[in-house]
Amino acid sequence: MKKHAFRKMTQDDFQARIKRVDPCYVQASRRPDSTTPPAPSRPFVSLLLGFGWAFVCLSVARNRDSIETSLLRGKLDTQYHDYIFYGLAALLAISAVMLAMHLLRYLFACTRGATKGNSGGLLFGAMLAAGFVYTPDSVFEAAFGLLDTNSRSLIVAAADKMPVDLGNIAFVSSTGGY
Repeated sequence: MKKHAFRKMTQDDFQARIKRVDPCYVQASRRPDSTTPPAPSRPFVSLLLGFGWAFVCLSVARNRDSIETSLLRGKLDTQYHDYIFYGLAALLAISAVMLAMHLLRYLFACTRGATKGNSGGLLFGAMLAAGFVYTPDSVFEAAFGLLDTNSRSLIVAAADKMPVDLGNIAFVSSTGGY
C-alpha cells in the first residue's frame, strides 16, 4: 500500500489544476466571464434569415390594402381587425429597431477590427429582399424575355403544374358565406 503525503495546496498547485481544466481562465489578459466562445458565424443561414425576415416585413408594409381586403373577406370579427394591424405595426417597428441594431453592430465591428459575426449576412439578405421587392415588374419581364425557349417552357410548365394559384392566396381563409 502506498503512503501519500498530505500537504496544503498552494496557489501554484491551484493554478496548475485550473490550467488543466480550463486553460482560458488562467490567462491574465482574459477575464473569467469572457471565456465563453463567440457564437459560430453562419453567413449563409444569416443571409437566408435576413432575406426572409425583410421580405415578410416589406410585403406587410407594402400590402396594407390587400391585407385589409383579405380580413374583410374572412370570418374574423371586425373588432379584431385593429388588433391585427396593431400587431403588424409592432412587428414593423421592432424589425426596424433590430435592423438598426444589426447595422450598428456591423459598423462598429468594422471599426474595432472585431469579427462581424452574423450581422453582415443578415444585412445583406435584407438588402437583397429590398431589391427584390422594389424591383419593377418590367425588369422581371425583360429577364424572362432573355431566356431561351427551353428555359421559358420549363418555367411555364412548372408554373402550370403548381397545385396552388399564388394569385388567389388570402390572408384569412374565407370558407363559406360570400
